[in-house]
Amino acid sequence: MTEPDTTPTPTGTNEAGAPAARRMQTLADAARDAVPIVVGYVTLGLAAGMLLVAEGLAWWWAPVWSLVIYSGTMQMLLVPLASAGGEPLAAIALSTGFVSGRHVFYGLGFPLERVRGRALTRLYAVHAITDEVYALLAARDRRAMSGRYLVGVEAISHASWVSGTTVGALAGTALASAVGERIELLGFVLTSLFVVLAIENWRNHPDIGVLCVGLVAGGVGLAIGGSAALLTALVILAVGLVGLYAWRGRRPGASASESGQRDS
Repeated sequence: MTEPDTTPTPTGTNEAGAPAARRMQTLADAARDAVPIVVGYVTLGLAAGMLLVAEGLAWWWAPVWSLVIYSGTMQMLLVPLASAGGEPLAAIALSTGFVSGRHVFYGLGFPLERVRGRALTRLYAVHAITDEVYALLAARDRRAMSGRYLVGVEAISHASWVSGTTVGALAGTALASAVGERIELLGFVLTSLFVVLAIENWRNHPDIGVLCVGLVAGGVGLAIGGSAALLTALVILAVGLVGLYAWRGRRPGASASESGQRDS
């Protein structure tokens, strides 16, 4: 997939008895490290594929969206937007920008210089950066990773997402033929997913201010309703979080308290 990476793996980590850097060069190394991502993507992909069918879309949209969009959150949100049929393209585009715009910043910290191959390979390396892939690679020594390893982790993760959503869509299609219109009950998958994510985030980072901003944004979106509900909620959420961050940064003693928290 990429040209052989001839950059030697750093060996200076052996000083003072420190262990040598773990090998991250081959596709086998990439497959080993991508296992946690694969498990998560297949599991979540099954739910995403079944949700797509439950909303009345054809199963083949699952692999198409997974290949082209490749954003779990946005694919989940796009299903009800596309099935409704009344959402303007501008609203969908802006919603996508709010939800997936963070990927632009991932590219700034991605070791793209390690990918030595054709232009298409490098473009794919940028396209296939996700939250989980970035978190995995950011924790590694970028000097010890070859281009083959980087693209291998991305391709294996991407393939697991495509496989999961496709199998889920096919299973949903078979289930729909058995239960008929009751397949629409699977629409709870999306709501349940974000409820679980919200609970997990609260357990790890409890923040009353952020919770209040989210509740206000969601409430206003529900009150407005229609095609502008999601976009309105996202705009209010973004503005509210930026305002909350700026307000906390200007409070007297904010920097001292934050440094004290980091020290603890």
